[in-house]
Amino acid sequence: MRKLLLRCTKTLKRGEIVDRPNRFVLRVRVNSSIERVYLPNPGRLSTIMAPGREVLCEPAAGRRKTDFTAFAIRLDKFYVTVNSSLANTIFSAAIDKGFLGEFRDCAISSREHPVPDYGRIDFVLRDAENEPIYVEVKSCTHVEEGTAKFPDRPTERGRRHLRILSRLAGGGARCHVVFVVQRPDARLFAPFKEVDPDFADLLANAVGAGVRITAMTTEFVPPNLYLKREGLPIKI
Repeated sequence: MRKLLLRCTKTLKRGEIVDRPNRFVLRVRVNSSIERVYLPNPGRLSTIMAPGREVLCEPAAGRRKTDFTAFAIRLDKFYVTVNSSLANTIFSAAIDKGFLGEFRDCAISSREHPVPDYGRIDFVLRDAENEPIYVEVKSCTHVEEGTAKFPDRPTERGRRHLRILSRLAGGGARCHVVFVVQRPDARLFAPFKEVDPDFADLLANAVGAGVRITAMTTEFVPPNLYLKREGLPIKI
């Protein structure tokens, strides 16, 4: 059963995708005009992006080169939320609401936590015994025949995070990678080996080092965003 995570409080403007002139900009037909819309997602989005598809856009706050930000793109029967940073907000809401069995007795201790000699980790949680849990969250939007795959573009940043977590886990720390699949149609998660074989190898190495992998799906039914499924099966 789906569970309510978040409610979009902004009025979303409907438009139609014209094209994507660069990684972070869409041209969108809104009513009778063509608007430049910020796309907060550097991925290829090859299973999502197509001219003529409906896109829901948030009005931009303050002065900016674009007046809107893309929030969700509609496929045949559902929306895909396309803001990469929303994955962290989704994870945070799921923790606060106690929705994730893997982290049921945990609370968020810090965000963007600096790890000496390693870099930063998205979240540090504390369990019931106040022990730290290091969590890196990844946004996933690519699904093929029911399998969610990450990344859909080579990611050096993602590879670096896996190296950090593997080192921490090797030192005895509890570490997790959480893949937030921002669409409801995935039944399985796997690394996208054809796109980034090094990431796939590092993910397998991380599991061998003791890093736990979690994946979940979401469903956006405007204005509500739901947790659709937690504990998605993983194929490394």
